[in-house]
Amino acid sequence: SALRCRRLSSTDLQSRLAGRYCRRLSAQTIRNRLHAANLRSHRAARSPAMTALHRQACLRWCRQHVHCNRNMWRNVMFRDESRFCLRQLDRRVKVWRRCGELYVDCSTDRIRSFGGGIVMVWGGISLTGKTRLVINGCNLNAERYRDEILQPVAIPYLHSLGPNSILQDDNALSHRPGFIRDYLQNVGVERMEWPASSPDLNPIGNLWDQLGRAVRARVTNTTTLADLRQMLVEEWDAIPQCLSSLPGPQICRDVVEAGSPRCYRSANRKAKKRG
Repeated sequence: SALRCRRLSSTDLQSRLAGRYCRRLSAQTIRNRLHAANLRSHRAARSPAMTALHRQACLRWCRQHVHCNRNMWRNVMFRDESRFCLRQLDRRVKVWRRCGELYVDCSTDRIRSFGGGIVMVWGGISLTGKTRLVINGCNLNAERYRDEILQPVAIPYLHSLGPNSILQDDNALSHRPGFIRDYLQNVGVERMEWPASSPDLNPIGNLWDQLGRAVRARVTNTTTLADLRQMLVEEWDAIPQCLSSLPGPQICRDVVEAGSPRCYRSANRKAKKRG
């Protein structure tokens, strides 16, 4: 039952076994048996909601780009948006407490609505450098995307990459209207086809993680949203002007060899644990 229904607790398994075999086992006995079978309770890992069509599209994209070398990626700019909270609780951090100290101040984390405030940012990277970090509002529509990101930041950077520059763009609604497509064609920028629900292929995710760690190390109880915006810009500028992790050929090769993005993610997590 535990293998067929991975989300059942030991108490749920206890009730099911009692109803099926008319024999009541303690929850601790059930946990001991699960541990003996090398089954441990963990928080469910988070992954993109990918359908069979999404996995096929991702695999097809990786097969098309598996033989691309660094020179082929030189004129490509990868871009993405990310969200940073002022008060982000890390549920992995534990505290030492005595019995009866569940809600004392030294054993609790103060929860604030919406994480104390949210800052949305946009950035772009390439093999040779990165754009400046853009602080944008939470509601980024197509007009604002063109006027506040593409025109002043993305297009000048793409032109600096060379005459055959390519923009990696996801399938967000604000990025796909017809007038955005026409605008990119008018300024001579080609758009890369990008499979939906495939954030692992975008190397900028590594920089978001690095940026988040650097900012969290500086945030204190007196930090304001204005301070957070300034910290994000400063730490983004402090990231070295280079990109060593590209989606190809290594990640593309790993996905193709695994036969599925889901299998690739599983193998990638195991490799990181071994490393």
